[in-house]
Amino acid sequence: MDRFTKEQAPDCFACRFKTSCFFSRLDAQAQKTWTSLRLARKFKEEEEIYTEAQKPLGVYTVCKGRAKIFSTDTKGQQMITWIRHPGETFGHIALFAENEYVCNCRAMGDTVLSFVDKKKMEDFLDKHPGTYKLFLHKIATEMRALQMKMKDTAYKPAPSKVARALLNAISYKSKDTSTPAIHGLKRTEIAEITGLALETVVRALAELEKRHIIKREPKAIKILDYTALAKISDPHTTRK
Repeated sequence: MDRFTKEQAPDCFACRFKTSCFFSRLDAQAQKTWTSLRLARKFKEEEEIYTEAQKPLGVYTVCKGRAKIFSTDTKGQQMITWIRHPGETFGHIALFAENEYVCNCRAMGDTVLSFVDKKKMEDFLDKHPGTYKLFLHKIATEMRALQMKMKDTAYKPAPSKVARALLNAISYKSKDTSTPAIHGLKRTEIAEITGLALETVVRALAELEKRHIIKREPKAIKILDYTALAKISDPHTTRK
C-alpha cells in the first residue's frame, strides 16, 4: 500500500487505546504476529483513505485521530455511516465479502492508520483461527448497531438523534471526566450522521445550550450534564 511503512507503525503494546482495540483480545502469540504485520501512515484532514467502488486491499485500524465512512448522493449530499475512533478496526466487511467498498472514507483531522493487507490478513487468520470468532463478533455487533441506527432514524425525534450523535463522539481523553467533550465535530457532520437538515441541528444544539446541558466553544462542545443528555438520547437512560 502506497506510503504505508513499518517505521510509522505505533507500538501496540504501549498504545493507550489498546483496551478499545481487538488487539487486546488476541492471545500473546497472535499479538506478536499482528504487530509484525502492520504498516502505518499519517493522513491529513479530509485526506482520502479509500473510495466507493474501490477494491478492498486490507483492513485498517485507527491509531490516532478519526476516520469517517460516508456515502454521497447525486446532489453531493453526504451521509455518514460510521465515525471510526482510536482502537477501531474497519474495512473488514468489504474484504470478507470480496466486494468493492460501498462507501467512501476520509480522515477527520490528523489521523494515523495502521494497515494489514489482504494476503497477510488471510495468512494471519489461518495461523490464528481463533481470531475468526473475534471478527464474527465484531461484524455481528456492527450489524446490530446499524439496525439500531435505522430504528432511531425512523422513530426518534430530532433532539434525541442529535444527543446520541454527541454522546457517540465524546473524545477518548475526556470520557471519564466530569465534563466530557467533543472535538472536531462540525454541525454539518452532525447533520450527515443524523440525516437531519442543518437548520434542525443548529436549533437542537441551541436548545441544549440554553438548558445548560452543553456548552459550545470554538473548537469543542463540552457536555455539562451527561445524565440529561443521555436521557434525551434515550428516555430509558438514567445514568452514565
